[in-house]
Amino acid sequence: MTTDTASDRPVNAPARTVLKRLALLLLPVALLLPLTYLIPPLVRLDLAGSVALGAYWIAESGGTAGIPIIGAVMAALITSRPDLTVRRRLIEAALVVLALAAVLGGGAYVNEHAVKPTFAVARPNVVALGESKELKKSVEEFYALPDKAARSRHLDEVLARDGRMDGRVRAHWVAETGYSFPSGHSFSAMTFATFFVAMALACCSGWRLWAAMLLVPWAVLVCYSRPLLMVHSPTDVCVGALEGVAAGAAAFLFVRWASERSTAAKA
Repeated sequence: MTTDTASDRPVNAPARTVLKRLALLLLPVALLLPLTYLIPPLVRLDLAGSVALGAYWIAESGGTAGIPIIGAVMAALITSRPDLTVRRRLIEAALVVLALAAVLGGGAYVNEHAVKPTFAVARPNVVALGESKELKKSVEEFYALPDKAARSRHLDEVLARDGRMDGRVRAHWVAETGYSFPSGHSFSAMTFATFFVAMALACCSGWRLWAAMLLVPWAVLVCYSRPLLMVHSPTDVCVGALEGVAAGAAAFLFVRWASERSTAAKA
């Protein structure tokens, strides 16, 4: 069995062993995410301040702008380890892209077109604007608008002269006008953290393993950014994160299975 040059620990650890180690690493996440329930009653964030702007950038890193970049960097990190032949490197890279595209795309589609419309939970910021009459519609009337684009236009008009928030935070509110439950950002971030940490536990050591493990605190910060920005509730975040853990583990098991099949076929 080959080894990573950074350590004499064998690579390609059994999947069951990897999942056990992964569960231990994610245990702090299970303890930290319920603490998001303290944010709505205890934290009243200045939406024009530096903390809100920091939460915005963290949220962006877990959205459509940041996820592809992080994915490309992590895929390159995992597949660049020295124990791979060029053929195996290409196969594994293709499997990583395929697995992540399937779970992220499939999960986002199911959430957006099935789960969210079924539960139809209003976003906390929309509820707050409705209660203060600043929304100029009831929450029910707002969500009865034809689509997300119409809701975004209305919210843009409502917030056009609002000086209480940073312009980027305002733009984020305007863009996020779908239903709230569950959190797509939390889903994506925890999918990435779970998948790449599992991959690193299976086949990496040294700095590659430690770099992958940094995704866990990053994913937690993405989850916390959502209720801080008032675009999701703690329940949205916790359920989205749980979905992400399941999706990330499934993607890892698929890559492991497909990789083993390709190796057996070559033999």
